[in-house]
Amino acid sequence: MQRKANSKPMKAIMAKIMEYYSDWLEFVIFPEDVILNEPVENWPLCDCLISFYATDFPLHKAIQYEKLRRPYVINDLNRQYDLLDRRKVFHNLARAGIDHPRHCVLIRDAEGR
Repeated sequence: MQRKANSKPMKAIMAKIMEYYSDWLEFVIFPEDVILNEPVENWPLCDCLISFYATDFPLHKAIQYEKLRRPYVINDLNRQYDLLDRRKVFHNLARAGIDHPRHCVLIRDAEGR
């Protein structure tokens, strides 16, 4: 997670935002140890939350934080679960009229969703 937070693409996103809002905006990257080991009640306070899925990132805790603190959320946390299911990704692309590769889906889960 820390590697992603300090990656070149993330720094580019933060730099672009700061171009316009540096007078009143400050970025705070929550420490990985806090995210993994602390209850959300102990996480730093923020007015706006940007959260990206990463391996081992406790998305459910970010959702708990959103419910507790009610920050403005840039990207829908619950929809990030959709990114973990290719069927949902392709369905959403098709529904939005976005071209995507032809594909075939093999359903292996018990419920066949």
